[in-house]
Amino acid sequence: MSFSFSCVAIFCLLGACVLSTCLVRGMIGLAVMDTPGHRSAHDTPTPKGGGIGVMLAFAGVLPVLMYVTGQPLFSFSACALAAATLLLCAVSWLDDIYQWSPAIKFAAQCAAACIIVAGGIALPWPTPIVGAVLSVLWLIFITNAVNFMDGLNGLISGCLCVAALCMAAAATYLGVPALRWPALLMVFCLAGFLPFNFPNARIFLGDVGSQGCGLLAGAAALYTAAHSPLPSGWVVGPALLFPLIYDVIFTLIRRKLAGHSLVQAHRGHLYQVLHRSGIYAPAISLMEWTFTLWGMMVSCFVAPMPIMAGSITAFILVCVPQLVWTGFAVLRTRQHPVGAW
Repeated sequence: MSFSFSCVAIFCLLGACVLSTCLVRGMIGLAVMDTPGHRSAHDTPTPKGGGIGVMLAFAGVLPVLMYVTGQPLFSFSACALAAATLLLCAVSWLDDIYQWSPAIKFAAQCAAACIIVAGGIALPWPTPIVGAVLSVLWLIFITNAVNFMDGLNGLISGCLCVAALCMAAAATYLGVPALRWPALLMVFCLAGFLPFNFPNARIFLGDVGSQGCGLLAGAAALYTAAHSPLPSGWVVGPALLFPLIYDVIFTLIRRKLAGHSLVQAHRGHLYQVLHRSGIYAPAISLMEWTFTLWGMMVSCFVAPMPIMAGSITAFILVCVPQLVWTGFAVLRTRQHPVGAW
């Protein structure tokens, strides 16, 4: 890409950040409020829907950025991804307003995941059919995981911003250069939102932001797994998102063993327990950002390894800090009891 086109691409990124900032400020003025409940980390009603600013800025600038960087504008997979994201964001925003049944949200997640996979962003292994099923399940899971973890100032928006920045930096090394500019665009869109949410929250992402960004993150992980020429390149997405994945799976297993309902709202995630024990919310978010960065370092280290060795090594390395984090949570709650998890 020529120097002049690079300058235009950088201008697009800066413009996306400014657009995201303006839209987020507008959503603060719209004041669709998130009233705190027993699970909330905030004490006063706070606007939600900041994710609209992030997603609209991303959707508005991406076609221009793709054109400038020489990528196809109307490929079938790109159109399917856009349609799926639009569907999920629309349903999520209406749910933010009207508090729809969880069944409607789940149906929208399933439909969005199926659209993306039908568009061609899916695992080709072990067989095309099994890979498609696994891809749908992955997209549904990671969308919900990101949504579940969006409960503390800057946690999700910061983790996804770090993950996107890491992906942009390592895209060429991983053999997926097509992700570089979209990932950078997401970084700048989230950067326009973060100052309003971290360290003090003037607005939240809302479901429209957490689910929309979660779906895009899941799709990027699938694309990398399907297209990276490195033997263990597939681990990049799961490793980057592992702090979120671990917390959700650990919490589900622990609640199941304790006999609690898995679908009932609760405040037993590790990040919630640590916050309830008196730890400053931004400190928890910063640790989660660090875990995300560690996941990228691990994935780049193991990517050239044979698939079995790389997968096992990556799993061990990303689990170690999470196990230490869990042990710290147990010790912390013994010193500062928080009641039932």
